[in-house]
Amino acid sequence: MRRLPGAIAAILLTTGLLSGSEEPPAPTPLFDGKSLAGWVAEQTDRFSVADGLLVSRPGDGWLRSAQVYKNFELELEFRILKEGSEGGLFFRAGAETGAAEPRWPVRGYQVPLGDGEGRLMLFGHATSPPRFERDADALNSVAKPPGEWRKLALRASGPRVEIRLDGALVTTADDVEPDAGHLGLYDKAGDHEWRNLTIRVQPD
Repeated sequence: MRRLPGAIAAILLTTGLLSGSEEPPAPTPLFDGKSLAGWVAEQTDRFSVADGLLVSRPGDGWLRSAQVYKNFELELEFRILKEGSEGGLFFRAGAETGAAEPRWPVRGYQVPLGDGEGRLMLFGHATSPPRFERDADALNSVAKPPGEWRKLALRASGPRVEIRLDGALVTTADDVEPDAGHLGLYDKAGDHEWRNLTIRVQPD
């Protein structure tokens, strides 16, 4: 009988019931390096696959995920190939696409990833304007020229959003609408390449 508490503890540890023992959700690839499987082209033919990379060329429209996500940790690598590029991503976006240029999602959130003044700001479409903070010093500390690969991490949990670039926390917001929606990529100006897109879905 004196061994019973230790045995119970061992059972709890193996079943993940003790505090802190739960494994984080495994990352799920969003791009297989071979095709656009799992993605839907909305008013665009400018996204393709070459040499294991997701390649985008400038134009209207966007590429959206077939699935919707609410709480998640998104990681991806991207690079812009020339100065003056304007591209980025959408999240918690509706599937409806605007009829007028640039033919982006009618509803959702936008994060520019180019090299302009708006990079890593947070914009809302048909949502309450998100209040965000962007750390200019952190952004400047990880500056790189066009042609260099960058790593972006975006965490959305309820109304909280955190965006990191090359490990530096750059942008935060606490009043983002928590509805589930699609992820999306866009390329309005300049050429972009993308790779290693993964997502960890978090519980609602």
